[in-house]
Amino acid sequence: MCRYLCPNGVDDILTPKFMTSFWILVCFGVIGLPHTAVRCISYRDSKAVHRGMILGTVVIGVLMLGMHLAGALGRAVLPGLNVPDLVVPTLMVQLLPPLLAGIFLAAPLAAIMSTINAQLLQSSATIIKDLYLSLQPRQASNERRLKRISSLVTLILGLLLLLAAWRPPEMIIWLNLLAFGGMEAVFLWPLVLGLYWERANAAGALSSMIIGGASYAALAGFHLQPGGFHPIVLALALSLLAFLAGNRFGRPAAAV
Repeated sequence: MCRYLCPNGVDDILTPKFMTSFWILVCFGVIGLPHTAVRCISYRDSKAVHRGMILGTVVIGVLMLGMHLAGALGRAVLPGLNVPDLVVPTLMVQLLPPLLAGIFLAAPLAAIMSTINAQLLQSSATIIKDLYLSLQPRQASNERRLKRISSLVTLILGLLLLLAAWRPPEMIIWLNLLAFGGMEAVFLWPLVLGLYWERANAAGALSSMIIGGASYAALAGFHLQPGGFHPIVLALALSLLAFLAGNRFGRPAAAV
């Protein structure tokens, strides 16, 4: 029935602007995620890339289809469950033997812990190596001081994460997408244009990072959606313009 009455989903949520926004946020923009980009450029040869594209598509297709079906059909099995994030864990506990349920529950928790650990270390390394050492290059040989600052930065970032998770949203995916958008707004154009545009320079990249991050934070913080689009759309557009404008005032990168 809803197929004919709700062609755009319940409450017409699947509008062209909504779909375009999320195509940019979770498809195109993912190129700019640092932890994704590192893996995408660490291949051995072109044959490995082609094999990875095929295998990755199959594996992700199976995982995404299975999880989406489990979430959608699980609401029918558990009609009284009103928190979407609890559908899959509750299905595991109720439908699987205790041993298998424990294994299946431990797997996503391990993946979450691994991701948080990797991103904490990456954030700390970025602050220390790219910011602190660029301002204080003489401290590069002071390992004791670097370890102390690195531990302090990691602790502060960890406490900020705990503060952000103190009152989580109804669906954790919104918090995840908020973080995705922030990283994409900051890193997408510096990464892509820095790799593939020979005229790109540090001034353009820094301008893009500042404008992209600030505009996304303002739009997302005040829940602004210009034209009905997700904040990432305008943030990436402003970030690109800032890169092009800042690039005109900086020195071209030295040829390698």
